[in-house]
Amino acid sequence: MRFGILGGSFDPIHLGHLKIAEFCQKELNLDFILFIPAGNPPHKSVFADYQHRFDMVKLAIKGHKNSRISDIEKSSSSPTYTLNTLKKTKKLYPNDEIFFFIGEDNVSEIQTWHNYKELFHYARFVVLSRNVESRKFFKYLNYFDKLQFLNMPKIDISSSMIRNNLAKNLSIDGFVPKVVENYIRKNKLYRKGER
Repeated sequence: MRFGILGGSFDPIHLGHLKIAEFCQKELNLDFILFIPAGNPPHKSVFADYQHRFDMVKLAIKGHKNSRISDIEKSSSSPTYTLNTLKKTKKLYPNDEIFFFIGEDNVSEIQTWHNYKELFHYARFVVLSRNVESRKFFKYLNYFDKLQFLNMPKIDISSSMIRNNLAKNLSIDGFVPKVVENYIRKNKLYRKGER
């Protein structure tokens, strides 16, 4: 099989994430997209507990037959490095072709990741790009030839925007699936002071 990994803090998951997953699955003819909520990302702060973020993703993808979820990064007090996640995933799917999605804004950062040169042994890295011309800016990277670029439509939703709206008691209608909004409100997530 061929499948893609969409990792992230999903803090919270939003409709943009679901559109990305659907777009990539169709464009690359993948069997499914595996959502992996981040455990303890070394380069990013998270605001909701892991279990809340996991549960929101699970709710959001329910009914999406080409989407699955993994708790491979659960219960980690130490930093959860992408390399370790890819190694564990490859062990679970040894005969499958794995595609790992990354935003264009993170391409240059790969060289700062833990043992980054090993990453490309375990998955094909797909850069989600908004501009076909932008790839020329990355030609200086020693791993440029390991990257596959995929042009995708612009998505104007971000988790930080949703958190800010919630903190200000503004609407998040149309930004997240209704089941996720209900979960957020029921569990009082991202209230003022919690971002």
